[in-house]
Amino acid sequence: MTFLEALYGSQYEEIHLRGGDGSKARFNGNLLLSVMILLGILVIFLAAIKFVPGFNETITRQVRALFGYSSGKTIGRLLALPFFFLLFWIMQQTTGNVANFKKQVDGFMAYPEEIRKQGNRKVLLPFFILLGLLIGLLVLS
Repeated sequence: MTFLEALYGSQYEEIHLRGGDGSKARFNGNLLLSVMILLGILVIFLAAIKFVPGFNETITRQVRALFGYSSGKTIGRLLALPFFFLLFWIMQQTTGNVANFKKQVDGFMAYPEEIRKQGNRKVLLPFFILLGLLIGLLVLS
């Protein structure tokens, strides 16, 4: 089972078993994939701040030149939200388009039930690893 089969298929199966519209699994899968990519980028960025000498000062100088002395919360919103929506849109047009979604779900549903039960674990394990790395880097900073 591939990661994308597990991602879209487990979302589809969960919604479908509750009697809901299985096509909503595409939205959920694209959202989760976008969040995971954003977490990965943040982990790389924070690791660079922590382990690359002078990176933090360079970034701070560039951000201050761009945004002045706005609060970090405001700058975060201005940077993260448009980037997240752009990332989500790219996921919808490429990996999470309707044809690919159906292909991934059909592949997932073809597996026996005991293998399908492992789908959530295959998706959530990388998510929690990224989240743990992010939290660990934030605590170390």
